Amino acid sequence: MPTIVFEASALGPAVSAEAGAGRLIDVCDDARAPIVFSCRDARCATCRVEVVEGEQLLDPPARGELDLLERLGAPPRHRLACQAVLRAGPGLVRLRGVTGPEG
Repeated sequence: MPTIVFEASALGPAVSAEAGAGRLIDVCDDARAPIVFSCRDARCATCRVEVVEGEQLLDPPARGELDLLERLGAPPRHRLACQAVLRAGPGLVRLRGVTGPEG
């Protein structure tokens, strides 16, 4: 079971949570992570995060997520929290919220 760490931001303090396989958005909701959500379906990129550590514990991005990240010119370590899916297994995923359109 991975440990997910959300770094502190202007939205709130650092938060960590244990999570099984599943959608990152559900972990964010349950842990009250300092990540903003709006559309929740890969259209707005409000929930963009930088994967600081543990990228191997996330499934590769699906086409819709990739399309939006490419349009934004986002670096490879950026993901949409509403679309990212955690894999089962031990490890650590460290995330940092990305604010603003420039990321």
